[in-house]
Amino acid sequence: MRRACKLPILFTCLAVTAFVSACAPAYDAARFKADFAAGVAAYDAGDYAAAAAYWQPLAERYDLAAMRNMGNLYRRGLGVEKDAQKALSYYEAAAKRGFAPAQYAAALMHVSNDGVPYDGEKALMWLTRAAKNGFEPAKAQLQRLTMQSQPF
Repeated sequence: MRRACKLPILFTCLAVTAFVSACAPAYDAARFKADFAAGVAAYDAGDYAAAAAYWQPLAERYDLAAMRNMGNLYRRGLGVEKDAQKALSYYEAAAKRGFAPAQYAAALMHVSNDGVPYDGEKALMWLTRAAKNGFEPAKAQLQRLTMQSQPF
């Protein structure tokens, strides 16, 4: 009797899963690439709202470059309402996943005094990680900081 009760529930769950899978749009690598490129083209044309519309769904699916780009849009208020905290959250989400350009951007946010409280410790942490990941601007900035702290 217990087995009979479980079968309708199992079949219902399988049917719902199959329906949702069939209705959900496929988001394959080619579409990711095309949407990202369309966002870049919109950004380059000055249509920042369109760029955000292309990159937002990608950022929600953890595309690291799209996350960093959304951070850039929110930081500068391009096509979206300016929001330093939201920008930082995008940067740090991509930074935590190892994306060096986002690590560098997060470091800059922590020292920019542009809507985010100054935090030199976090800035140095992100800058160091970006440099270790081979991001040249971070390497150069870290080298400048190191040279400034050494006595002559």
